Order: sequence, then C-alpha cells, then structure tokens
Amino acid sequence: MSGDANSLNCLLCSGKDLKKSDQLSGREIRLLWRELGKEFPPEAMVGIGQNANMILWRCAGCGFEFFDPALAGNSLFYQCLDSAEYYTPGRPEFSRTVRMAAQAGLANVLDVGCGAGDFLDLARTSGLKTFGLELNPAGAAKARAKGHVIFDRLLPDVPADASPGGFDLITLFQVLEHVPDPVGILKQAAALLKLGGYISVAVPFKSGLYRHLPWDPAQWPPHHISRWGLKDFQTLSKQTGLRLAESGGDILLGSAIEHTLLLKQRLASVLGKRPRTQPSSWPVMASWFYRKSGLKFVAPHWGNSIYAHFQKA
Repeated sequence: MSGDANSLNCLLCSGKDLKKSDQLSGREIRLLWRELGKEFPPEAMVGIGQNANMILWRCAGCGFEFFDPALAGNSLFYQCLDSAEYYTPGRPEFSRTVRMAAQAGLANVLDVGCGAGDFLDLARTSGLKTFGLELNPAGAAKARAKGHVIFDRLLPDVPADASPGGFDLITLFQVLEHVPDPVGILKQAAALLKLGGYISVAVPFKSGLYRHLPWDPAQWPPHHISRWGLKDFQTLSKQTGLRLAESGGDILLGSAIEHTLLLKQRLASVLGKRPRTQPSSWPVMASWFYRKSGLKFVAPHWGNSIYAHFQKA
C-alpha cells in the first residue's frame, strides 16, 4: 500500500511537507492496464492490492511529484511489459544528444538502460565509442550482438577501467521516472564521468500532453514513480552538484495530440468518468488544426518528453 505523508520524504529535495495531488486504487490501475491489453500476475504488482490507494504526492518545498518509492516495478513487471513496441526507436533525445556530443568533442558514451542498443547504433555512426548498461538479458544480448560493449550490472558495479579516466557522456533516457532514488542514480553516474563530461537525461513531461492523460496507467506505479517538469532539473542540479548546461522539451506533434485525446476518452470510460462534452471527432479536428495552423512554432516544447544536459564541473 502507498505510504502516508509522515513516512515519506521528497525524492528530490528530501522535504517532509507533502500534499496529496491525485490517487487511484490498485483495482483501477489494473482495469486501465487491461483496457490497454496488459494483464499482470500478483507477483508483478507487489504492494498494489485491489483496495490499496496509489497516492501521488507533491512536495510543497520544491514542487516535485512522486509516489511511494516502495511501489517501483520489479523485474517480473518489466518482463511482462517487454515487447517490440515498448522500446521506441528514433526518439528525439537520440539525435539531440548525438549532436551535443559532436559539438562538445566527446569520444565515448555509456547508455544506461540501453535496451537492444538503438541509441548506441546511432552514437556509433557519429564516431562515439559505445558502451551500454542493460539488466534485461534479452535486450543486453541483442545490443552485444551488434558489437557494443554491454554491462549487465548496476551502475556502481561498472568496472572502473571500462573507460580509463571516466566516460565522456552518460545517458539516462526515460529512466529517472522509474527509479526510487533519482538523485542517487545521477550521483552514481557522475562517479563514472570524467571531469567536464556530460550526463544527458530525458523524462516524460508532466505538463505536456501527459496532463491530458491523468488515468494512463503507465504514469502510475509500478511503472512510473515520479513525474517531471523543467523546474525539477534545477533541483536535481542543486542536489547532485552537477551544472545544468541545457534543458528543454520535445516538439509537440499533431499525431500525438490525436492519439492522446482518443486514449483519454477510452480510459475515462473504463473508470466511469465523463470527459468534457465534445464531439467524437474532436481528437481528429484538434490534431488537424494544430498541424495546419503552425502552432508548433509558437509553442514548440509541449511534446511528450523534456531533456537536460548536466556537466561535471
């Protein structure tokens, strides 16, 4: 069961003044996953009982939003989720980070949670020496078969001599929202980084399209343990001692608007909630208007993810 405010600290600033922001029951989360075609055995949903309340907490001090870290998904949960569509190739952070590495003259990269090595493939074509960390045996095997150096262990256990003097670049794409201790994992990455090196992260953007999907089960435990905004990168920088060199967001695509609004209607009906009255064609109309009006050039950073480049100074 989700812990109460008295037993939790903010996952970013360690603050104790927490306010309830939202909640769903374990039963509701299971129903939402079922609508998306996913069923999980009880062993994959530890702590998420039918009547347990999954509470989203907001830190009054720094504004960070998070769940009880004890609800983070276990290996069985992610095995059940593992599929070709779970890992999205060609994400915006891939090309963006490769361009940053070229501009900064970086020579190698360690991709944490590298999956089958899609980002590492792109990094290698740009001249970077590639290393990955992947705990999923199937993903690690695929990435290793492509010729990348892959570690199947936690960050603190990566050999110190893997890159003498430290790595130039460490990437954590769509990782921080899953882990109970985002500050700790960034500090662990920094310990493997050379002086002047970079850590590049990307996380789902809570104020982008995801604000229209309050019932998306992927945004709740055991899948996600935290929700991120651009301000949270400043707190993360302060807590880790890393310099926030750059941050921003993905461009919002018209196709993503249509998908999000259609999914919102689906998930609202599962919970018996009534979405705001609107024509059934509204998602298609909204997507068409956004594409044709050029709004993406007016507000170009409301896409699915935000990113940050931190530097070890």
